[in-house]
Amino acid sequence: MGKLCIIGVDDHKVLKDFIRAHVELLKGEKVCVDHWYPDYVHDHKTIRIYHHKHPFLRKLKRLLPQFLYHRWVTPKSLSEEVIHDSLEVFFRHHNVDVILAEFGPTGAEIAPHARKLGIPLIVHFHGHDAHRLSVVDPLRAKYLEMFRDAFRIISVSRFMTEALLTLGCDPAKIVTNPYGPRDLFFDVQSDYRTTLLAVGRFTDIKANYLTLLAFKQVHETCSEARLVMVGDGELLECCKTLAQVWGLTDRVTFTGAIPHAEILPLFAQACCFVQHSVRPSYGDAEGTPVVILEAQAAGLPVIATRHAGITEAVVHDKTGFLIDELDVDGMSNHMLHLVRNPSSCTSMGNNARAQIRANFSMQRHIACLQAVIDDARSSR
Repeated sequence: MGKLCIIGVDDHKVLKDFIRAHVELLKGEKVCVDHWYPDYVHDHKTIRIYHHKHPFLRKLKRLLPQFLYHRWVTPKSLSEEVIHDSLEVFFRHHNVDVILAEFGPTGAEIAPHARKLGIPLIVHFHGHDAHRLSVVDPLRAKYLEMFRDAFRIISVSRFMTEALLTLGCDPAKIVTNPYGPRDLFFDVQSDYRTTLLAVGRFTDIKANYLTLLAFKQVHETCSEARLVMVGDGELLECCKTLAQVWGLTDRVTFTGAIPHAEILPLFAQACCFVQHSVRPSYGDAEGTPVVILEAQAAGLPVIATRHAGITEAVVHDKTGFLIDELDVDGMSNHMLHLVRNPSSCTSMGNNARAQIRANFSMQRHIACLQAVIDDARSSR
C-alpha cells in the first residue's frame, strides 16, 4: 500500500483541529503538503524547486544572486510543465497512491495533475469553500472539472451537500460526513454556573456582536450572569468597545485566542454554549461548527441559529435551542432560561452528550473517511 498525501491550504504552522485529526487518525503512512498552489511545501521545502526532474534549477537557487534567480529562473519554475513535473517526482518519490485535498480550492488546483498522474483524488469541503461567493465564483469552471475528475467529494452537512449539487457536482460522488469531537470532551463535567460560553473567531459569519447584544439584555434582569468569549479576529475590538459602552466590562471576559486544550476547563465552568452564526451579504456559511459538537459532547446545551449544519447537530428543545438568524430577543430569552434553570442545563446537556456520542463521534467521522480512501485505492 502506498501513502496518502494530505494537501492543505492553511500554511499549516498550526493545523486546524479537524485536519490535524485526519493526519493523526487515518490509517497508514501519510505525507503532508502545506501552503498554496503552486508553492506547495513539504518538510519546509518548496516542491516545484526541490523535486524537479532537472536538479540544476535547485543548484541555480543556491548559486545565483537572488535578483538574477528571480529574473531568469522563477518564470520557468512557475510554468505548468515544471509544476507538473515537480509534483510527479514528489508523488512518485513518496509512493503516493491517494490524494486528500483539504478545502475545495485546493482540490480544484491539484485535480488536473492528479488526473494526468492517475492518482485518485478526494476533496474535503469545510465551509466557506462551498458557500462564500468571493471564493466560489472565480472557481466555478475549475470546480466543474474537479467534480468530474475527483473520486469523491466530502461534505460536512446536508446543507453543504445541497450547495455542492447546485454547483454541479454529481450526487453519486458526494459523501456527507459530519465532523466529530475528540473523545476528551466527553469526559468534561460542568458545574453549570451562571456563565455563558462563546468560542470562535470574531468575524462576520459568527456575528459575535449579536451574542453580546443578547447577553446585554440578559444582564439587565440577571446581574449575576457572565459571558466568556474566546477567540480573536477583525471584530474583536468592536465587541470590546460595545462591552465598554454597555457597561459590561466586569461581566464579559475576552480571552483572545487560546490553545485548543485550554478550552476544556471553560466548558466545565459554563451553563451553556452560545453562537449566533449568520449568513452575510457575500454568501458565506458555516459547515458544521466543530466547537458546537465539542460543547455538546462536554454536556453543555447549545443556543445557536438555524444556520447551515448547525440545524443537523442541535436538536431544538432537547439538546439546546435554535433561533432564526438575527433573532437577538429569542437568543436572550433562551440564555436567561438556562442561566436561571441549572436543572434544564443538566438534562439538556445529558441529551446533548448522548446525541453527539451516537451521531457525531470522531470514530464515525474517521471511519467514513477511511472507507472512502480505501475505496479510492481499490479503484486504481
